[in-house]
Amino acid sequence: MWFVYLHIAWFSIWIALGVEYYPYGLLTMIVSLEAIFLSTLVMISQNRQDETRRHLAGQEWGTVQSEGQHNAGLIGLSNQILDLTKTIHELTLAHEHALGSPPAASK
Repeated sequence: MWFVYLHIAWFSIWIALGVEYYPYGLLTMIVSLEAIFLSTLVMISQNRQDETRRHLAGQEWGTVQSEGQHNAGLIGLSNQILDLTKTIHELTLAHEHALGSPPAASK
């Protein structure tokens, strides 16, 4: 905000001291040049911010892909555990049946 106050003071002093008379051609030219430079700096800043956002988005996409691969691996392991559990259950039932023990009642 100090930038705005500085310019208010500068313009007020310029006009009050009568550095030039109305329509303030030199002051208008100075302000126009300043606006051109400021808009250029703002655009450069926005381009840098966009580049930073693109870089961060690329990193996040890489993280998402990596997590997807990890999730696929975990699902594969879970399916293997499920298959092994089913096989153990079937073998246990077959072993109990072979020994003549009555199978446990299912609910």
